[in-house]
Amino acid sequence: MDFDALVAKLQVRWPAVKAPAVQNGERVVLIPADQNLAILAYLKNDPELSFDSLMSLVGVDSGRELWVVYPLHSFKHLHRLLVKAILPRINPGIDSVCSLWNMADFFEREAYDLYGITFHAHPDLRRILNPQDWEGWPGRKDYEYPMEYQGIPTVRADQFFDDAISKGVEEREAEDKAIAVQIEAEMKAKLTEKK
Repeated sequence: MDFDALVAKLQVRWPAVKAPAVQNGERVVLIPADQNLAILAYLKNDPELSFDSLMSLVGVDSGRELWVVYPLHSFKHLHRLLVKAILPRINPGIDSVCSLWNMADFFEREAYDLYGITFHAHPDLRRILNPQDWEGWPGRKDYEYPMEYQGIPTVRADQFFDDAISKGVEEREAEDKAIAVQIEAEMKAKLTEKK
């Protein structure tokens, strides 16, 4: 089934489903976040669609809102679909899809840990990358990285390019150029001697 036919099939049941045109990249189906579980269950269980594989699940911060993106694949029909649900930045929540695809468990925990997206009815929603007492959501664009965690510095002096490091790079580049000029002059002198 081609993309437009698939979107039309979804819109019969869920008129709010959208498929905006894109200039570059893969087309995506936008689904209402409050109906994600029903729509994704339909995509998985309808025999004409059979999206039996959730390839991954990611949270994204667009800067304006948060997204949950579901790349789906059908082993039966060998077609793919990218599904996206848009959430607000404040109290973002969406139904868990662990009941449809067990592998969503760790992906949803990662999206929770990095973006603060709550997955309702998740069997064990807790941080997976950061310590359990970590504050904030490090994947968000507005996140301010803490200078320390439990008295341990989290930022090294050489972690970012400051003026001293940039100056060191510029000095090395100047030295490399000077060496290259010297080697070239020596090569020319040897060629002149041979003649």
